[in-house]
Amino acid sequence: MMSVEEMELLRRDQQALASSSSPRTGRRRRQLSLAIRVSLGLVLAAILPLLIMVGFSEYQSRPALINQANTAMESDAKTRVQLIDTYFNERKLDTETLAQITSVQQFLAAPPAPASAFYQDLALHASYALVAGIFRDKNYASWQLFDPKGQTRLYYPQNVPPRPRGQYLIPPDYLTKVLSLKNGDAFISSVYYTPATQKASVDIYSPIFTPASMSGTKQAPTHLGFIRATLNLDYIWNIVDTDQGSNGKGSYAFILDEDGIRIADTDPARRFQAITTLPDVTQQLIQRTARFGSTTAPVPVLSDPELARQMDTDISLTTFQDQPAGQHENFQVVQHATSTVPWKYLVLSPVSTVTAIADQQQQVTILVAAAMALLTALIGLIVGRNITRPILTSVNYVRDNSQAMSTLATMQRDAASEQMWVVDSSQVGLQSIQYYTDAIRIAAHELTELGITLSQRWNYADISQVHQALDHIVSSARYIENASQYQHASNEKLSTALKVATQVTEQLVAGATSATDAAAQLEDVVTQLRSVVGK
Repeated sequence: MMSVEEMELLRRDQQALASSSSPRTGRRRRQLSLAIRVSLGLVLAAILPLLIMVGFSEYQSRPALINQANTAMESDAKTRVQLIDTYFNERKLDTETLAQITSVQQFLAAPPAPASAFYQDLALHASYALVAGIFRDKNYASWQLFDPKGQTRLYYPQNVPPRPRGQYLIPPDYLTKVLSLKNGDAFISSVYYTPATQKASVDIYSPIFTPASMSGTKQAPTHLGFIRATLNLDYIWNIVDTDQGSNGKGSYAFILDEDGIRIADTDPARRFQAITTLPDVTQQLIQRTARFGSTTAPVPVLSDPELARQMDTDISLTTFQDQPAGQHENFQVVQHATSTVPWKYLVLSPVSTVTAIADQQQQVTILVAAAMALLTALIGLIVGRNITRPILTSVNYVRDNSQAMSTLATMQRDAASEQMWVVDSSQVGLQSIQYYTDAIRIAAHELTELGITLSQRWNYADISQVHQALDHIVSSARYIENASQYQHASNEKLSTALKVATQVTEQLVAGATSATDAAAQLEDVVTQLRSVVGK
């Protein structure tokens, strides 16, 4: 018979076999549910075109919008430079016109004789020309006439005498230049600033020659002197001031003179500050002529290296980026040179403002994409759940059936194992019974033989007793022999029953194996369905 230990080992082997063929759900990787995957698919389908549009905008539309903004800034700079050039051309023309008036020429040609009635009459008619100059533009502060040595001959208004420029009434450089001119062209001085009146101004010079009627056709014109008009820059400042914010939020403008000094700015605090340290020669000249109201104080510096570098270029119109002094972000800068004066007009706008339209378009697109993604995700979840609900229900039913079949297969396997053990034990017992049965039969046969032998030798003993004993032995032996025959018949029947039980047990084992295989197949189906629905 099988021992308890052998039975337990057999059961463990069968359980290991069952566990190896059981569903491997524990090892399956967790996946997203079908509802979530459907939702993600719808989101991708909805926002992909928007993402493509954003990429296209970044690749093509954004540079176009930036170029458009730059073009607008360049157009603004050109317009304001044209206004400045037109204004100064008109003012130069005013000076040149007054320099050619006959009464002015005759007055300067006459020797100074203030007590002479003739001289006073010439002065009166010359002053009419100066009065006409004052009325040509409201920003004229005064008009003056000088002889070739730079001495004042006449000025108007009479209560506004000629203003000295630092140590000089006429700076030597300008006196030399105006006397060296061979024609009547006018030129404009550097900018002067008077802190007391908070006014900036320029002087416009034009030489005065003898008229043709006085010099004759063959005689070269003689320098009689020159005319100077002092012009306030209110109109120029107004042009710059109105440019504040005209190119977007945070935009502004200013003008640099030939020395890199801000002579006009939308922010008064930045006016009359240089963009780089001035050379000593230039600094000394500015102090001698008191251009900014002081003969000792140096010009303050608000350093801007990029602007200083761009000042050296001869290009009339240029565009670049810079982080101006006092600012915390990059600016798009358009620099345009004027033609009548050696100035440069600069328009500045934050890069964020230049790209504002492109940024706004991008933000709107992103917001629309986010809203569509959220809406599509909600719709996808609802639709996905409606789609997967029947599948999930079927999966649960199949999984329950699979578990039930697995349980049944396990129970059948255990029952078959126990029945196999009973059958094996019965077979061992049957073999023992057959062994003892054969032994009894053999012993009974020998007794019978012995009885016959003794019966044949009865002469050696009491005849009656021997016969009686022998008869009794023979009858007992025959009884044992008959019992053995009955036992043998029963053994045959038991053997037949065990064979039938063995066949039934084998069928149970086969059924349990088939149930296990079916359960494994169902579990594979469940696994595949769960991989589809993601649960």
